[in-house]
Amino acid sequence: MFSPANSSDAIGRRIARNFFSHCSHVPLVLIILEYLLSGSGYFFQADAYVLLLAGVGHACVAARVPAHRADAVFLSNLVGAGIYTTVEFLLEGKAFFGQWHHLAYWVFSIMFACVQAAQVRLVGWPRDAMVMAENVLRSAIPLVMYAVFEAQIKAQPLSFFNFLQDPAHDFLAIILIMLGVLLGLSDVNLRRSMAMVDALTSRLKQFSEWSMGRGILERAIADDRTLLLQRVNRYVLFLDIRGFTAWSELQLPERVAQFLGSFYEVAELATDQAAVVKVKYTADEVMVVLADGESAFRVARRMLESTRPLLAAQGLSVGAGLHAGPVVEGVLGSASVRAYDFIGDTVNTAKRLCDAAGGGELMASQVVCEAANEAPSAWRFVTAKGKRQPVQAGVFKNPPDTGNDQVHSPQEQG
Repeated sequence: MFSPANSSDAIGRRIARNFFSHCSHVPLVLIILEYLLSGSGYFFQADAYVLLLAGVGHACVAARVPAHRADAVFLSNLVGAGIYTTVEFLLEGKAFFGQWHHLAYWVFSIMFACVQAAQVRLVGWPRDAMVMAENVLRSAIPLVMYAVFEAQIKAQPLSFFNFLQDPAHDFLAIILIMLGVLLGLSDVNLRRSMAMVDALTSRLKQFSEWSMGRGILERAIADDRTLLLQRVNRYVLFLDIRGFTAWSELQLPERVAQFLGSFYEVAELATDQAAVVKVKYTADEVMVVLADGESAFRVARRMLESTRPLLAAQGLSVGAGLHAGPVVEGVLGSASVRAYDFIGDTVNTAKRLCDAAGGGELMASQVVCEAANEAPSAWRFVTAKGKRQPVQAGVFKNPPDTGNDQVHSPQEQG
């Protein structure tokens, strides 16, 4: 379900499914009928291969037709008969239209086109009725072709009334129609089950994206080794609301939850079209892991700018920290609770830079400033927990800094 719909493998599977489940049925019955009428030399002629080509062409077109467009579904069902008629007319001329089994291809194609297009437009039991009708119609293919075959070998006019006067023919008709009804009931039940599976799969996919992120989920489906712990270089951004604890003490819990939801939504919009690996929310803090420095710096500045009006309305502000380096990423946790996460000194340092930033400030480590080719308004040395030496970080203010550019420590920041 999660494979890209336009991938070559997915298209190939859809073509094969369409060919064997629908598009080949009339052509294959016609091949058998024409073989019995023509004799052993039939397969040295082009007719059989033209019919196969018609079925394959129909399947190829149907595989690319939007399933929600009734007009496209209707027209796709006419492709096979169209190919067959065009090629055979070039080979046989007007004599092609003088044979009943040639016209039968068009009759069945139009009827299938009608019932399948109706299935797109209808819902509930009317749609189920059209599914039943399609299966009964499919079971009628050999019955109709048998009547055509018998009329031709007996050199009699085609008359279904006369055909059904024979008890053996009645028996065959009843059996085939009953089989069509039973197949229709099975098909309806299968489609309902598949609809439930699709709905469940869609919800599970959504839940997985919320937990892992869309990019990680897509890569994991394509290659499950993506979830294994691995050491990679990442840019880690933290964003934290200043004054949130004091503000939240004065608010109802529902109000706090609503405000955080708005904050998360605005913050995530700033990551659009960036090389984001994952976005993670924890209370009033946002963590963004990115793959390249240019995207990381752009996302950090956009987050500061976009969240400022929302926070300022509540008397709040936000600070940010950005650092780059190696992290270990992958699925972490216990046997029952696991999540895709990132650990390492790079993550810790980015968090310390965020803690040291003032309201409206982005503190980016020297390695990030150099990678993004950005000049800060000032430099600071941040004493990060667990670090022997202070971390030099550039200060970027939002709005742009108008103060002096002297270097000072976090303690001087006050």
